[in-house]
Amino acid sequence: MNNLLWVLCLILLIGVAPVFAHPHVFVDSKIKVVFNERGLAGIHNRWVFDELYSTAMASSGDADGDGKISATENDWFYKTIMAPNQEKNYFNYVLLGSKFVKISRLDNFKASLQGSRLVLEFDAKFEIPVTADYTMFVVVVSDPTNYIQMTTDMENADVDAPDELDVDFFDDGLDGLVLFRSFVFAPQGLFLRFKKK
Repeated sequence: MNNLLWVLCLILLIGVAPVFAHPHVFVDSKIKVVFNERGLAGIHNRWVFDELYSTAMASSGDADGDGKISATENDWFYKTIMAPNQEKNYFNYVLLGSKFVKISRLDNFKASLQGSRLVLEFDAKFEIPVTADYTMFVVVVSDPTNYIQMTTDMENADVDAPDELDVDFFDDGLDGLVLFRSFVFAPQGLFLRFKKK
């Protein structure tokens, strides 16, 4: 009887696991990696949500229903969507060597309604100092649980750096990076290296 119970539990777990792994929200995102004369300064994010989620959030967040997001409504979108994901680095993952870099803060958050889509823009602030030798790191924007399927256009990612820095970058898969194996959906990464000129 004990063995039968274990087999039934195993079948139940295998059958239920995919239900928790499929996305419920869809986001098209684009990033710009920003440097200053001291090194990496942050990542500018632009997230465009799917129409169904956008409609649901607008019906709650756009309190006066005018199709525009006021300062008070902007705070509501931040508290509802972004604040709960602070511990997840707001889904901005910067891998430096074998460690993820912790975000220092989130700045310039702005929610807007563009047509039928909710758009969030913000700056995820990171600090990696520049040196005379190349520093290499990888940027990934993704929800590792796949509750939100984030499709980040790394091929068209942008980089903004001052003339004092030498910066190279390219997009690629993450197959060889074991720290990303816990991500349900296989996101693309933006690989960067920078140094003083």
